Amino acid sequence: MARFTAPTPTRGPGPSHSPPDVLYTPGNKLARALGWFSIGLGAAEVLAPRTVGRLTGVRNTRVLPPCGMREIACGVGILSTARPAGWMWARVAGDAMDLATLGTARATENGKDGKRACMAALAVLGVTALDLICGAQLSAAAALEG
Repeated sequence: MARFTAPTPTRGPGPSHSPPDVLYTPGNKLARALGWFSIGLGAAEVLAPRTVGRLTGVRNTRVLPPCGMREIACGVGILSTARPAGWMWARVAGDAMDLATLGTARATENGKDGKRACMAALAVLGVTALDLICGAQLSAAAALEG
């Protein structure tokens, strides 16, 4: 008499040795846009700190070139890697530092400079929201990829 053996379940084709398709990862398009934005903002802070200071209400313009270098580094990092989640979180940390700088400017200035610092802080909060959304999307995609 022949014995019946149940077939063993299959688990798919096995591991893929090709690189994951990260081009269509949620958040990648936004990350690239934010990377270019970082480079542009950073270049303005490095090359024209007085103008940026006047527009944002920050009178101590010595802090702007280092902030610009940080922005440029984040932008280049985002654009040069297939998985820029870490660089997006670096942007979020930079946004926190920018908000602290603008908060100090708002607290010490009144009149036009104080209002400009407040408006600049609102703009930074908007970009921070985009950075947080993008960072979360990229981190979730990286966690799914393993």
